Amino acid sequence: GFFATLGGEIGLWSLVVLAIERWLVVCKPISNFRFGENHAIMGLAFTWVAALSCAAPPLVGWSRYIPEGMQCSCGVDYYTRAEGFNNESFVIYMFICHFTIPLTVVFFCYGRLLCAVKEAAAAQQESETTQRAE
Repeated sequence: GFFATLGGEIGLWSLVVLAIERWLVVCKPISNFRFGENHAIMGLAFTWVAALSCAAPPLVGWSRYIPEGMQCSCGVDYYTRAEGFNNESFVIYMFICHFTIPLTVVFFCYGRLLCAVKEAAAAQQESETTQRAE
């Protein structure tokens, strides 16, 4: 359960970091930004910390891992409402921090990228039209 959750979360946060990196490089919200080795290391560290912040809590008592389906794999216990496991608060935490926030960041970054590409295409089209007119 832990490694499956960790692997899924690493994939999720890697996509978030890639979306942010592409937005920074293409849209240039920070002038003269150059993506370097230190940025890659920070992205990698952030990915692992964010993934561990989801996969580790059930190991220390905030929710738990239980067998799923045909009892051959484990996953986070989303179902039990017993007092001692704090499953409801963990599910709310996962929904906000490991679903809503990454989804919002990815949609924002790729939405801005799409707008930048459309603006560049329109500018190129206008430039070609102006050159033909001359």
